[in-house]
Amino acid sequence: MGIIEPAVTTTDHSGGSPHRPQGRSRSSTPERSGRWIAAVAVLVVLTEQSALGFQLIAPALGGLAAKYETTQVIWTITIFTLVGGVVAPLIGKLGDRYGKRRVLVYAAVVSLIGSVISALAPSFEVLLVGRALTGVSAAFLPITIALMRDVFPPRMRDISISIATNGVGVVTIAGPFIAGFFIDNISLESVFWFVGALSLIGAIGTIALIPESTVRNHSPIDFVGAIGLVAGVFALLFGISQISSWEFADPRTLGVLGAGILILAAWWAWEKRTPEPFIEPTILTSRITSTVLLAYAFGGGAITVIASYLPTFLQTPRELGGSYGFGLDATGVARYLVVPGVLTVVGGLVVGVFAKRYGFKFFLILGSGFIALGAAGLSIFTEHSWGPIVMYGIVGFGAMVYAAGPNLLMAVAPAEQRGVSAGVLSATMSIVGSLFAQIAGLVLSRNTAQVVSGTPVYSGKGVALVFSLAAVMALVALVISFYAPRNSESLEA
Repeated sequence: MGIIEPAVTTTDHSGGSPHRPQGRSRSSTPERSGRWIAAVAVLVVLTEQSALGFQLIAPALGGLAAKYETTQVIWTITIFTLVGGVVAPLIGKLGDRYGKRRVLVYAAVVSLIGSVISALAPSFEVLLVGRALTGVSAAFLPITIALMRDVFPPRMRDISISIATNGVGVVTIAGPFIAGFFIDNISLESVFWFVGALSLIGAIGTIALIPESTVRNHSPIDFVGAIGLVAGVFALLFGISQISSWEFADPRTLGVLGAGILILAAWWAWEKRTPEPFIEPTILTSRITSTVLLAYAFGGGAITVIASYLPTFLQTPRELGGSYGFGLDATGVARYLVVPGVLTVVGGLVVGVFAKRYGFKFFLILGSGFIALGAAGLSIFTEHSWGPIVMYGIVGFGAMVYAAGPNLLMAVAPAEQRGVSAGVLSATMSIVGSLFAQIAGLVLSRNTAQVVSGTPVYSGKGVALVFSLAAVMALVALVISFYAPRNSESLEA
């Protein structure tokens, strides 16, 4: 029976170059397809919780607002997103230092505790505490990608990472139906128990099936850099999240955003001078890695913009929307998302199967092109019922960037920096996606045709501008992708 030996890479405390000890790894793992398929399934249970954190909770917002008598119910999603974007690099760094499997299991336990608190919350404030803890699950995907790269057999790495990243297509299809079943037949709180159960299953399965990575970065953790990055990213994401309610020119918005920029500027100055930085500056400045970060952020961010507003447009009655809208209920919207969801999964599988032949860069370019094409089509074909299905389906297939970007970054990033690199990739897309989603919201607010029962109805021009914005973002990703590295290039080289 063949033995897979994960490379053992360490970095000494003095900042010396990585070295590889000789001999067989104690973490050597049997290359049995059945076991690895089960391992992929377990990790997907965890990685899809970021999408589930939105898909399952969004349908429950109305009920939660009534239960807790609050007008700020959107914060149940906002706090989840904020925490996820902030902690991803930190969890990745801890994984590089102490072991990715260990940190992933601890994070799953934190998410489980958050789900229990959310389910039992006696007040809205306690609910937000629970949702904040559950937000840690948004970091499951980046650290899982790094873990897969370290310990999975070479023949299964590409396809496994692609399944983990593009399994979001399944959540897109099933999420609304699962939420409807629990909310309608059990209770509002049952969605939190369901997410908590997934965290528990994922933690136990990870312990049972996934070997620990032997790749370590033993340099001391730069706590000043960690605090600076967390504070700066949080300020940026918080400021961006408040644009729609505070307005961009509001002193509060400008103050928070300005503080975030200043903190990150100070953090960057510190990272360049300290001998053991929290994030190696070359990861952010080198063409080899920075192009992957930006292409992934703009391509994935374009999908975020579309996904944030398309359901609202589909639910708008045609007699109000004029040139768009089909008056769909939640189930009708879910049916419209089936084809895009399936094509999202297919796109990821295509990357996993053909990456060795064509390279991840090729699929980063191809995916960005499909997203741009689909977004442009959505801005034009809004009157026809087939338009959103076909065009969003094209966008869904373009979501192969979800697989190509992380796979390419893991191929070129230093082995001992894979965890934090994946975390930075996730945080970068969170910032770009959130920023442009808010810009799209401002565009719509400037193009409100009428207000019906307190709900704004947007003009056809505003809808077209939102999808055009997404198309431009995808074109930016496309251009950057041409400068991305090939699989064979490496920052270590």
